[in-house]
Amino acid sequence: MKLTKERLKALISQEITNSLGYYGGELSSQRKNALKFYLGEPLGNEVEGQSQVRSQDVLEVVESILPSMMRIFTQGESIVRFEANGPEDVQYAEQASDYINHIFNKDNNGYQILHTMFKDALISKNGFVKYYWKTDKEQKQESYENLTGAEYQALLADTEVEVVEVEEGDIDLDINNVDFSETKYNVTVQRVKEYGRVCVDNVAPESVLVSKTATSLEDCNFIGQRVFKTRSELISMGFDKKIVKELPVADEEIYNTEAVTRRSYDDETMPQEYQNIDPLLTRVSVIDCYMKCDFDNDGIAELRHIVVGGSGPNAYHILENEPIEQIPFAMVTAIPMPHRFYGLSIYDLIGDVQEIKTTLLRQTLNNAYLQNNARTVVVDGQVNIDDLLTSRAGGIVRAKSAGAVTPLASPNFMQEGLAMIDKVDGIRESRSGVSKVQMGLDSDVINKSHTTATSANVMMNASTQRIELYARNFSEGVKRMFQGILQLTCKYQDQERIIKLRNKFVPMNPRDWHDKYNATVQVGLGTGSQDQRLEVLGRVLAVQEKLIASGGMGIVDPQKIYNTLEKYLENAGYKDASQFFNNPQSMPPRPQRQKRPDPTLALAQQELQMKQAKDKAELQLKARKQETDAVVAREKLNLDQQKLATQILKQDEGNQIQKEKLASQILKEGIN
Repeated sequence: MKLTKERLKALISQEITNSLGYYGGELSSQRKNALKFYLGEPLGNEVEGQSQVRSQDVLEVVESILPSMMRIFTQGESIVRFEANGPEDVQYAEQASDYINHIFNKDNNGYQILHTMFKDALISKNGFVKYYWKTDKEQKQESYENLTGAEYQALLADTEVEVVEVEEGDIDLDINNVDFSETKYNVTVQRVKEYGRVCVDNVAPESVLVSKTATSLEDCNFIGQRVFKTRSELISMGFDKKIVKELPVADEEIYNTEAVTRRSYDDETMPQEYQNIDPLLTRVSVIDCYMKCDFDNDGIAELRHIVVGGSGPNAYHILENEPIEQIPFAMVTAIPMPHRFYGLSIYDLIGDVQEIKTTLLRQTLNNAYLQNNARTVVVDGQVNIDDLLTSRAGGIVRAKSAGAVTPLASPNFMQEGLAMIDKVDGIRESRSGVSKVQMGLDSDVINKSHTTATSANVMMNASTQRIELYARNFSEGVKRMFQGILQLTCKYQDQERIIKLRNKFVPMNPRDWHDKYNATVQVGLGTGSQDQRLEVLGRVLAVQEKLIASGGMGIVDPQKIYNTLEKYLENAGYKDASQFFNNPQSMPPRPQRQKRPDPTLALAQQELQMKQAKDKAELQLKARKQETDAVVAREKLNLDQQKLATQILKQDEGNQIQKEKLASQILKEGIN
């Protein structure tokens, strides 16, 4: 017996309410504070009349990590390559690698997707993307005039065509002095062509709901995405119109605290939800759920895709319920926490450092204000207060007696404050792994780089281990995303598609591929800076040139040299090497040069050929003689047979004459 609808709604309600990321939880509070620190929002402890400056260490560290991260993942031609499972899959794995990278970068804005996902992870612990197959319709109106009946029927047989308007008319024709009429058609049609593609969308961290027992997407029993749609949008997506109209209007949950913080940077006043005149345009809450449950009551929980609308435990309505093979989400986190789903963000590392630095900056600036505008001691009634409160250069203060105004000494601790700020910056560097060298802010190293070559390398490579670790952690989520795109492509794309690849148009047919290729992220980790890689490739090319000049020695061929040149150009920023060099694999085989024959060998070959020709002639003569003898023997046999037949015929004729004579004699004797 299948799971009842009411029981299923209760299970979904329980999972949503107890999930990580549900409104009002500790996770939401941490991510909200992280956004506030990144945006430099007020801390809430500001004092009127004193400095309210805010340090933005979280922003500085995040924006310093992102350039290196994007260079690591996007500097090459391919982000991910697929490895063949066997020798028969090598060609298909290469095609899959090229096509899936094309889908991600061309069909979708791959750079923006990676940038947003990485930035979400650095600020809000984890970054999410969702991949799915989307079917769209392309509509085009066409007009045809003077169609014959056969042409009109052929047009109607086209499944992509829908007739909008048709006009019939008879036309008189005179062919070979014969008059007759023919029906012609003027037709206007709507051509509707359906096509599908893989879509990859970034998912805001606050819209993701995850089971508290999950440690990764692989062992996640429940994950959902909260979105807000109008009733009209839901109906156009194919959901039951009656159920959609029963969904309650989303009001207080339209903007949660994280969304408010995200949007408050450029929009201080948040719009309030209102009742639209048209009820189909009001927004409702929808949760796209992927959960494991024993729906068919066979004792084994299977993964299902369930879409629910509404809000609150007693207001959920099931809009869709179907089995599914995989969870279509990928996730990255810079600092994974063992046995936990969510990792740490940059705010978790240096949030308190930013708060301390903000306090130090404010105190130091307040002290500077006191030094420039010191407080004074005034004898009551002896000074004109208006003159004293008006601070301008060259201004006078009227006093009735000398010594009526004396400065109030304030301690100067600006040097100590600045030194403490430097100390806090050192703590930030050790926690985040991002130093002033990587930010390009260390003047000492910059000055030294003009005098020594090693200092330049220090600027490029110092303290990169932490960023490389972040990139390695991110690569796991990127690999899952590309594997998901491959599975969707193999499952849904049933037609060949031609794409432009390396200045050539190449057909791609995923029906010949497998969807279980092993994915490898092509990230430049541990290979030094760009200049160092170019230097190493230059040395490799020099060695290859020496080897190829010596015949290759079995370890170097033109293809290996092309690979080196391709990598060199790739690291130099040119992703298409075909505009500089031809790939030996795509070139037709060159004809081999004929060597000058050895005279002795040529004479021996000539004698051998003459002997072979003589033997062949003798064999042919012998064969001809045997054939002639056989013909003569056959003719002689035929002649003998003819003679024998003639003798038999003569003998038969003699016997017949004797028989006739004997019969005549007997007849005569009988008469007598």
